[in-house]
Amino acid sequence: MNGLPRLCSRLIRKAPASAWACSSCSNASQRYAAHAFKPSTRGISNSSKPRQNAPPTMEELRAPFKKKNATTLFYALSIILGTVAFSYGSVPMYKMICQTTGFGGQPIKAHGGGVEGEDISARLKPVTGAKRIRITFNGSVSDVLPWKFVPQQREVKVLPGETALAFYTATNKSDEDIIGVATYSVTPGQVAPYFSKIQCFCFEEQRLNAGETVDMPVFFYIDPDFVNDPNMRGIEQVTLSYTFFKARYDKKGHLRPVPQGM
Repeated sequence: MNGLPRLCSRLIRKAPASAWACSSCSNASQRYAAHAFKPSTRGISNSSKPRQNAPPTMEELRAPFKKKNATTLFYALSIILGTVAFSYGSVPMYKMICQTTGFGGQPIKAHGGGVEGEDISARLKPVTGAKRIRITFNGSVSDVLPWKFVPQQREVKVLPGETALAFYTATNKSDEDIIGVATYSVTPGQVAPYFSKIQCFCFEEQRLNAGETVDMPVFFYIDPDFVNDPNMRGIEQVTLSYTFFKARYDKKGHLRPVPQGM
């Protein structure tokens, strides 16, 4: 009886392990071994290549802002250059438009009237049946111009189509020669297209020596079509105003008003 256990033990040690294992355990062991010792197919990472998820550099972050700043600077320079060009051309343009259309209460430059090529003398026929219009005059100077500028007459009364001559007096009260430029306007503003000047000293250089006094004439008339315009009904008084500004020549030889405070 004691020899039987030793015989069984000897047989177990001599028998292969597969003879004592069940088929399911054997298959699972083979699958585990194949999976555990299968060589990896993933390549080794190359540290020299940049990672796709790397954070952007400062140059990359600044690139959109550089383009935006360049565009903004371009538009700013364009606006500045356009403003400078407009300021140089505004005075002659304003003069031309206002003298042609009477815009902004500016009397128009005398022309042939409504018919193209018509002689101005044909327009200078007083409308005797109309009521006379009272024309008053006003004169002023800017704060930086040491001149005295006043009208010689307070008012005149004219018929539409009748010419009238008025005078202003300007005196240079300083001890140096000064150039002045005058602007003018008419009130009420709707009368301006019918207020035509034949001779005027506005928008032209007026140089007065130190202490000099000069008389400046204004030759004008009210167009006869004034009486045919329904918008002119009830207008019995018109005021012609002149303002003198101190002026000087710029580097390009253009005459410009001197800004206030200079």
